[in-house]
Amino acid sequence: MSTQVTQELGFSTYVFVERLGKNAAILHPFPEFNISLVARALEEAGLPISIMGEHAPERGEGIYFQEEPFPDEFLGILADALSVRGIGAYAYCLVDGSLGDLDLHLFTRVGGSFPRAGKKVVLMRLYLGRNAEGPAATTWIFGAPADLEEVNGLLGEKYDTQPVSDPAGFAAIEIQHPEFSAGLQEPSQIMDDIFQTLGRHGFEGPAFVEDHFSQSNDANL
Repeated sequence: MSTQVTQELGFSTYVFVERLGKNAAILHPFPEFNISLVARALEEAGLPISIMGEHAPERGEGIYFQEEPFPDEFLGILADALSVRGIGAYAYCLVDGSLGDLDLHLFTRVGGSFPRAGKKVVLMRLYLGRNAEGPAATTWIFGAPADLEEVNGLLGEKYDTQPVSDPAGFAAIEIQHPEFSAGLQEPSQIMDDIFQTLGRHGFEGPAFVEDHFSQSNDANL
């Protein structure tokens, strides 16, 4: 009975776990003011975190640190420890590889206890940088497989969406932005367009811009 309720109604708190360094991880909660719940759950699991941010400890993000480097699979352990304690959590790692002459940089999900059906809470990250051809921008969107499938349908009407899948379904969505490379759209316009499209259909969650030419900025859907 409890599993069915979770699938239909989702969780009151969601967390997205990413690597911060070889021996550190960052946890992005939504809503931010529930970070204390996240900290208590991980303390109970024997995985204590620090709460960071201008308004900590009432609001902010979590930082997990240990002395020794840990593998990507450990990010999934952090997320699973939250999911089994009533906090919907997803962990992601960057996979580098190659396919012929192409270098691949893909985000994929790690962990096994993440919610398959979400509550329209997703994390969006816009990366700004350069490639061999000039300025480049790529958006990554993370969340529940069912939510990402809907996001793919909504954004696929305008953008060339590239879903990343695993056995559970959609793990992430990648969108490259040739309109930015061509100088036709600013990052703020890209973010606003995606915000508006997803917001009209009830999606919300943390959003970040990672700008390799200036200081990173962040926002919320």
